[in-house]
Amino acid sequence: MSSRQYSGALLILLAAFLAAGASVAQPLAFGFRPAPPYVLQQADGGLSGLEYELVLAAAQAGGLELKPEIAPLGRLVEDFRRGRSQGIVPANAEMALPGCLTDTLLVYRNIAFSLRQRGLKPATFADLAGYDVVAFQNARRMLGPDFDAVQRDNPRYAEVANQLLQLRALFSQRTDFVIADRRIFRYLVQRPDDAVDTAQPVAEHDLFPPSPNAAAFREPAQCRAFNAGLARIRRDGAFDAILRRWDTDAN
Repeated sequence: MSSRQYSGALLILLAAFLAAGASVAQPLAFGFRPAPPYVLQQADGGLSGLEYELVLAAAQAGGLELKPEIAPLGRLVEDFRRGRSQGIVPANAEMALPGCLTDTLLVYRNIAFSLRQRGLKPATFADLAGYDVVAFQNARRMLGPDFDAVQRDNPRYAEVANQLLQLRALFSQRTDFVIADRRIFRYLVQRPDDAVDTAQPVAEHDLFPPSPNAAAFREPAQCRAFNAGLARIRRDGAFDAILRRWDTDAN
């Protein structure tokens, strides 16, 4: 091989190496849904929140670079299923997503809330079938097939992406129950918008089992890297520091 041919071969190998490196280093499109205190979108477009900070910390510790994208959960799930994003949070086995689930990130506590003055006392979630119910988006999918079967034919059941609408419906007595994660509901009650008067006492009906939630990735290698990072921030105290900063209902 002549020196010119040798130099040309080196240039080709170098170009291939740089292209491969650029491909590996490309940030992963990762979906978050706006749901305080898990994910908050600031006026300048920046993001913060309990789940957001935990995901970014675990990803960084695991050597993953994420490109955060924010949208309602229903759209995020659809984008993930179609391959338009490489990761999403929250995710659990009930959602039957493609790819893989990471280790548990946070445990959600989904609660049925009613106004205390109503005196409603459901014993199980099946007792909600005869009432007006406003749940969070994708609740029927995330709460499992038994809950789905109960509410599938209930014309008085609805799901909303904007959970402030749940507060408005409950405190204006336009619904009997709302179903929401306890952290989200309490956060919103403490910081209502001007259209919501949250002074009325609320009853909590603990009808659902704890819901362990994870992140989902399309590739097993990404799940392994995230899990390694998650284990690392649990060991070094970063996980607990983020949890204390945001959480009033620590797991």
